[in-house]
Amino acid sequence: MVELDWKNWHPLVRAVRLAALGWFFFCFLFLFVTLLCTGLVGYRFLPSTEWVSTTDRLGAVVGGVTALLLFSLVFLGVMRQLRDGTLEGAWKPALVVLFTPVVGYFVGRTAAIIAAPMVLALIAGHHEELPYTVGRVDKHYEKHCYSPLELQGLIVGFDRVCGVSDEFRKGLTTGADIVVVGHGTRYGLFATALRRDD
Repeated sequence: MVELDWKNWHPLVRAVRLAALGWFFFCFLFLFVTLLCTGLVGYRFLPSTEWVSTTDRLGAVVGGVTALLLFSLVFLGVMRQLRDGTLEGAWKPALVVLFTPVVGYFVGRTAAIIAAPMVLALIAGHHEELPYTVGRVDKHYEKHCYSPLELQGLIVGFDRVCGVSDEFRKGLTTGADIVVVGHGTRYGLFATALRRDD
């Protein structure tokens, strides 16, 4: 039986760990900037349905890799604590290990799909109008989003516009076509107004 020499593998493991940590830092920084931009600009960012459908497979792959990397890092950290005898409790570490793939997938997929069109909208954005399909029409309460209107074919967190008036909502049905007006590009925009697609 051949035993692997850990010293020979250590630089490779270290490089992978640094790359993974760099990607996680980028993902969480991107989500923070997204929330900050939404708060400062006051408008939600919507990717175009065309962009989401084109990059959906890429987003799933990046999300899967991010989930695997985050799970591996957390699992190895827990195993190291277990080996050193510094692990306190059993339930909390187990829940963290089980929950990290979900967080990793969501954060990685969202960053992979949303980062490019949002940066383009901020840097090279102009007046833009994009077509969308209405999803949920009923006026319901959501924290940080008053009177939302959900749209189909987008991703969670970037699939609604806020502050939609009852007058505009009147007569709308699921599957209806609308046009969202805002600042951005054909790949996505910061929504400022809505109009019906006649």
